[in-house]
Amino acid sequence: MSDAIVVTGVGVVSPLGTGSDEAWRAFAAGDGGIRVLADGDQRLQRGVDPNAVPEIGRAGWVRGFEPRAFIRSPHLRRMDWCSRMLVAVVRQAFDAAGLGELAEDARPRTALVVGSAFGNQRETAVYLERVLKTGPAAAQPMLFPNLVLNAAAGYAAIELGVEGPNVCVAEHEASGEAALATAFDLLRSGICDVVCAAGVDELSGFQIETMSHLRLLHPDSMTPEGRELAWRRGRGTSGAFVPGEGAAALVLERAAHARSRGARARATLAAARVGACEAGAYALPRDAEAAAARLLELAGEPASSISGVVGGANGVAARDRFEAALQHALAAAARRPAGYAPYKRLVGDWGAAGALAAALAVLALEAGVLPGGPQPAGGEAAAVHDPRRLLVPGVARGGALVPLLFDHAG
Repeated sequence: MSDAIVVTGVGVVSPLGTGSDEAWRAFAAGDGGIRVLADGDQRLQRGVDPNAVPEIGRAGWVRGFEPRAFIRSPHLRRMDWCSRMLVAVVRQAFDAAGLGELAEDARPRTALVVGSAFGNQRETAVYLERVLKTGPAAAQPMLFPNLVLNAAAGYAAIELGVEGPNVCVAEHEASGEAALATAFDLLRSGICDVVCAAGVDELSGFQIETMSHLRLLHPDSMTPEGRELAWRRGRGTSGAFVPGEGAAALVLERAAHARSRGARARATLAAARVGACEAGAYALPRDAEAAAARLLELAGEPASSISGVVGGANGVAARDRFEAALQHALAAAARRPAGYAPYKRLVGDWGAAGALAAALAVLALEAGVLPGGPQPAGGEAAAVHDPRRLLVPGVARGGALVPLLFDHAG
């Protein structure tokens, strides 16, 4: 089907804040969400082992999130932290799109696609530890459903009344972008009218312990000043990598369907495609220039038409080289520097963070400005005013490439 795919709703739970307005204000101002958890934080109650917090110190913990403000059913007490974040962003996106509570006839034609690199880590680790130490009798039947990757998507579908396709995708660092590409294809196929595409990942004590063991967490990243300095220097895997967590959701629908119900198109998803380039089994692309060229080829639109990039450079050398090569290719095609707005330095790194990048791209197009920021190759990118097309460059270990192109709704 050739009708344009438009974005009509956005939801965010992130270290920048909860709700698209809060997240955009922080992003536009360059205010980071890397912080130490405060006493009494909701995150301590359900999502992380408090004893593990000192091992990481500062991280991209979500901010301003009160689950009871978004989850109205008795299922709240059974939901893991990952599911709570997802239900919240899906409800936000539905409300922003003017869908609210889905009508009975709309439910079978509404789909949900969720990207997550790791799913619910904390309760999975706790469950398996009990079973391995004590035996099968220690298993908790009420907890087990939370362990499967699609648990969060199932909770969201029940809470919001979504009866159409319910799909989960995992593509490591590009899980959020892959969810949007899958949603794009579902709408193109014509089997549904509305798709909510989301990405969610939590930060847990288990993950912190694993990253510490792999020496991914460098002491320089434990303070804001050291983290910024290390990120700018590009010190590789022992440099500025800071973990994070969060969720973001976008409601997508065909333009004709949005018009028929009086919904406002906030942006157009012009291209979303999953491809690959050469890389090791668990490595980022070896040849940064070739990977950048391949990503632009997959995007299927002239590189000269791209106003800027919502980038995910994170202090890991291979990732930063890729995004530097991408910026160079865009500048060469347009014969002028392309805008670049890095977001992972503000929120930390989590597998499905590409969904947040997509949300920020939509908000930037609406606001008429793409904030600038430090580039992975050094130097500062100036803000771009009145951007018309923004790129979210999904790249993941194993060579997965998932470009997303968002156009101004007008």
